Order: sequence, then C-alpha cells, then structure tokens
Amino acid sequence: MTYLKSLSILIVIFFIINLLFANLKSKFNKDHQKFAGKGSIPLIGGVIIFCYLIVYIKLFEELFLLYCFFLLLLGILSDIDKLHSPKIRLIIQLLIISSFIYFSNLQILDLRNFYLNNFLSYEYFNIFFTTSCLLVLINGSNFIDGLDGLNLGYYFVGSFPILYASQLPDIYIANDQLKLIFILISFLLVLNLLNIIYIGDSGSYLLGFVIGYLFIKFNNQNYGISPYFIALILWYPAFENLFSIIRKKISNSDPLNPDNLHLHQKLYYLFLNSNFKLLSKNANPAASVLINFYNLSIFYIGSLFYNNTKILLVIILFNILIYLNCYFLLKKKG
Repeated sequence: MTYLKSLSILIVIFFIINLLFANLKSKFNKDHQKFAGKGSIPLIGGVIIFCYLIVYIKLFEELFLLYCFFLLLLGILSDIDKLHSPKIRLIIQLLIISSFIYFSNLQILDLRNFYLNNFLSYEYFNIFFTTSCLLVLINGSNFIDGLDGLNLGYYFVGSFPILYASQLPDIYIANDQLKLIFILISFLLVLNLLNIIYIGDSGSYLLGFVIGYLFIKFNNQNYGISPYFIALILWYPAFENLFSIIRKKISNSDPLNPDNLHLHQKLYYLFLNSNFKLLSKNANPAASVLINFYNLSIFYIGSLFYNNTKILLVIILFNILIYLNCYFLLKKKG
C-alpha cells in the first residue's frame, strides 16, 4: 500500500507540475539529442522531487527541506540560464551545504581508521570534510546527467544494496525514507527513459544532496555497515567529478568550465559512430545501460562484503583503475 500510495502521489504531482509549467516551455525545456527522436523536453524533475518531499514532510526535518528548496532555486536559475557562471554556482553551493551541515549537525562519524577518526573529532574539520563530500557528490551527480537514464539509473541500481542491507539483522532505516526515495527515483527514471522529462540541474543537485544526506545518516545509524560500502555505492559520480578537475588542471583548462570529455560522453560517441546501426541509433540509452549494468554488478559484489573495509577499498580501487583504462582507451580511439 505504501508503494501504491507513493506512486499515486507522484502521478498527481507530475500532472500538476506539468500543467503549471506548460506556459514556461521556452525556459524550462531543453533540446534532446537527435537520436532519441524527441525535440524539446521539460526540465521539471527537480520540482517534482521537491514537491514529493514536501508531501512527506513529517518524515523529513524542516531544516533539511528548507535547504532542499535553496538548492532547487539554484538549479532552476541554472536551468533557465539566469546563472551562467559555474564559479558563482559553486560558491553558492558551498554556502548552502556548509551552513546546512553546521546548523543540522550532520557529521561523518567513522572512517574505520584511528587517525582519520581523530581528525573527524574536530568540529570544523568535520564540517569541512562532510561539506566537501556532499559538494563532490552533488556536482558529480550533475556531471553524469548527460545521457538518458544515466543519473537516475545509477541511483536506481545504487538503491538495491541499501535496500538489501536494510533486511539484514540489526540494520536500521529511519522512517522508510530510503524506500520512499527509491520509489521517487523509479518513477522519474521511467519518465526520463520515455523522454517525457529531464531532471535538469535542479533535479541533479537535489538528488545528489538527498542521497548523500540519507546515506550519511544511514551509515551513522548502522555501525555494522562499513562507510566504504556507502563510498562504493557513490563512487562513480564522485570520481567523475574529481577526475574531471584533475584532467582539466593537467590540460590547463578551468576546472569549473563544462566540457564533453567525460567517460559517458566518450562512450556515447563510440556507440554513435558504430557500424552497427541499431547501436548507433540507440547510442544514448546503450551507453547508460552499459555503465549502470557494470555498477550494478559491482554493487552486488560489494554487498557481499558490506562490513569488510579492506575488500571494499580494493573494489573501489579496482573501479578507479577500470574507469581510467576505459577512459584512455576511448580517448585513444578519438
């Protein structure tokens, strides 16, 4: 009944938001890549996410929802091209996230290492570290939103190991929050794959923030889950962001300026130029499916060792090596 109720609420929200934003198509729409066979798609995913959270306001702290609203506004200003500067957006994100962490007392409590935990015990270092983690995740979430279903699909498959862990003895999920977010992601993913909506910058920011916040709380409430199990689930958007910064620094480019040189984009162009017509015509979803299928496989392996920090660190390192090898191979192919 919970799933049916949530789905019904989402359907109602979607139709209301779609109707309200119908007169703003020139601003809240974005051209789709031509092989999807669709012209203009509304960027209303972020508004749907926020309205859904408001419906379940009793399950979320009011302070959290207030800061979700701030990120929604920031994302909307970016979506309608009223805030062009990536540097200004990053500064505003920094102010939003750091102040939220300070006032909510959200902390990363354990890194399974005495020396690292000693640093975390200092309040301001913890604020800095937690802020950095959320900023990397939020912007990484936005980076991987370049293909249909990649961003939403990634968090969809990333929800499975958490839902699996919640069935284990002595594992606690507060108020079914993560289950409700899983329903939300599933609904938006279907709409995205059907080329009905984009989540846009507003949706990417909100999704990264909500997932990061809930995963930190989940890990803090369950010592039986290694923090590196959470890091494994979030590794791809986080590393995409970090690698992009390093890559641009090496090439003397501005790390904040967007480009089309991310791994998923290179994979897309590889499929697009394939001699296999079915693949080239479906390059967009094919690239998303391949990346998310790989990550689903990795998440399954990681869930078998959810409390084994050493093995989880090895898996994360393995992912990074696979990413780098794939990236440079695709780069070599031009």
